[in-house]
Amino acid sequence: MTPQPGAGVARQPTGGQPGEPPDAPVPEPGAPEPSGEELREAAARGVRWASVARPAIEVIQLGSIAVLARLIVPAEFGRYAVALIAQEVAYVIVAGGLSSALVQRRQLRREHLQSGMALGLLMGIALSGLTLLAAELLVTPIFGARTGFFVALLAPLCLLSALNTVPLATLRRRLEFGRLSVIEVLSVLVRVAVAIALAIAGLGGEALVLGVIASAVALMAGAWLSAPPPPPRLNRAAARELLDYGLPASLATVTWVGFSNVDYAIIGARLGALQTGLYFRAYTLAVQYQSKLGIVMGQVGFPVLSRTRDPAELARLHHRMVRLLTIVVFPLLVLLAIGAPVLVPFMFGARWGAAVAPVQILALGGAATLVIDAAGAVLMAKGRARALLGYGAAHFAAYGATVLAVVHLGIVAVAIAAAAVHTAFLLVAYVLILRGSNERPVARLRDDLTPALVSCVPLVAVALPVSVALSAAHVPAFPWLLALALAAAPPYLLTLRVVFPAAWRQQRAALTRVLPVHRRLRVARSRLAELRLRFSE
Repeated sequence: MTPQPGAGVARQPTGGQPGEPPDAPVPEPGAPEPSGEELREAAARGVRWASVARPAIEVIQLGSIAVLARLIVPAEFGRYAVALIAQEVAYVIVAGGLSSALVQRRQLRREHLQSGMALGLLMGIALSGLTLLAAELLVTPIFGARTGFFVALLAPLCLLSALNTVPLATLRRRLEFGRLSVIEVLSVLVRVAVAIALAIAGLGGEALVLGVIASAVALMAGAWLSAPPPPPRLNRAAARELLDYGLPASLATVTWVGFSNVDYAIIGARLGALQTGLYFRAYTLAVQYQSKLGIVMGQVGFPVLSRTRDPAELARLHHRMVRLLTIVVFPLLVLLAIGAPVLVPFMFGARWGAAVAPVQILALGGAATLVIDAAGAVLMAKGRARALLGYGAAHFAAYGATVLAVVHLGIVAVAIAAAAVHTAFLLVAYVLILRGSNERPVARLRDDLTPALVSCVPLVAVALPVSVALSAAHVPAFPWLLALALAAAPPYLLTLRVVFPAAWRQQRAALTRVLPVHRRLRVARSRLAELRLRFSE
């Protein structure tokens, strides 16, 4: 049922290094195929890096947004949110499908990398031109000249994404998660520094857009230094093999971008830039920041799952990753919903107060999309790009139609629609990933989510009255938020440990494997045991 890319590949001259056989595989760590234990260790290593890099990235970005929200008016963020659709479409069309095809292939040769560079450049140049045309002919008439100008500024991202595709795919295929994490952190630092500097200099939305461009340039520099790509050279057979998987994958990710951004487009066209900016802030805080932790499933999970040949092992890895993500993120989302009335004005200023109610509602959508992203990584790893395309198209269509139907009621109604549609499609995602197996989707979903969901019940029982008491006492914002977190953590952790001991042990084992300090202790204990054995002899 799952296609096997690379089977029966016709061998073509590769234009490799002198003395290299014309059909020599691209040298990469992990050949021969890694064992299950090696893949688990690679996953742990990747999560270990992500556990440092991802929180650092989110703290940096959240801090920068708190600064930028005070320097730039909400309406400019609304225009920027619409323009970001061009950025995301450029990335997924140019880089998303080709990169996934290169990572997922079982047999990767030099001509695939050369053809990937050539295809990426062709698409990047074409999409840069189309972006400029769309900015003038489509965006400006619907959303205004300033939004069209922002979209035009983002046109170079298409070409930059093309140049990044092969180097980043090479690093992901090699499971070099440490290097990828360092590159990503540096690119985010560049984005933040450029955006804040330009905002202080008096630029509005341009500061946000140019920060994105600067980040892409920094990402390209790091990727090329770490994994220099071969020169572009189009090989028909290799290009066809990449496009067989990459084209449906690109279209699938375009639909995923669609359901992630169609609400911005509809709100921008119907309610204006100010309401778009407020909804953008709410969605970013409640859904995107949390779902970015699901990037672990893309950066770590997808390459590791793609190298997993045993379906049972793949299912076990997915189950453990989802358990870890939900146990960490779900309580944060509950606290976000409870603390939003204090957190949002504290972080972004009083003029963002209208975003509080959408944040609280969208926390449910954030929980759903976190798990949906993990399911998407499984479908991609199995080579089921067409199934992912069908899912993304249905999700996009259902969400877009629902938002269009309720947008006249305001951004709170749109937030309710988002939470409802994303939650419904979570079950659809499990139906897809379990197709062909004996597992029942509802039972598997319940097994994955129950520990986190049930442990959140006592958290809410404690956090709600504490939040009311803190507000009644007029406690300042920062101590209010700190006290709420300190009061909510013990009941959550205690319930998880007592009611779900197996999940608690599993997560402890995962953390022991992931955290460097535990790893060093394990090595030290092993060496100490060896020394004792030698002395006893």
